[in-house]
This record gives sequence, C-alpha cells and structure tokens, in this order.
Amino acid sequence: MEFRTVINIDTELSGLIAEIKRYFSLDINDGLIENIVQDSKTDNVNEKHYKIFEEKSRPTILATVDEYEPETIWIEIKNIKNTDVKHFNDLWVR
Repeated sequence: MEFRTVINIDTELSGLIAEIKRYFSLDINDGLIENIVQDSKTDNVNEKHYKIFEEKSRPTILATVDEYEPETIWIEIKNIKNTDVKHFNDLWVR
C-alpha cells in the first residue's frame, strides 16, 4: 500500500515529516528537509525528486516538486499497511 498527498512546503512539510518520523520511528535527515525548503525558494521552475528515506523492510518516503509549482510538494509513503494509510489519510487528506 501507499499514501500520497500534496502539501505546502513552507507551512506543512516539516509537520508531515515530523509525524512520519514519529509514527514509523524513522531517522530522517533534517538537513534534507531544509534543502527542499531552500530549493523551493531558489529554483521555482524545474521539477525535483527527492528520496527522503529508503531502507530495506521499512517505509520508503519519496517527494516530488512539480515543474513551475515550487510552493507544493507531493509526498509518497510506500511499503506500508492499510492501517498506516488510514492514519495518514485521517491526518493529512483534505
């Protein structure tokens, strides 16, 4: 299963990443998150892809900033259970 949502980089990214880290007990590099925020401010034209977390037998966290959409980011959490999808749907899907 997977969860996918689009969020605002400036106001929602750090909150969602904090919840992902807490919920799955993942060690996600905060510097990478800071780089994503910085990239959104300096390059607002090009599409960007980020691998936030990948480790065998753990959830994979991917992110994509679409071309000409620097203020939002797609977050994908892959390799998770139905209950995990429900948890994040309840919290983040509008």
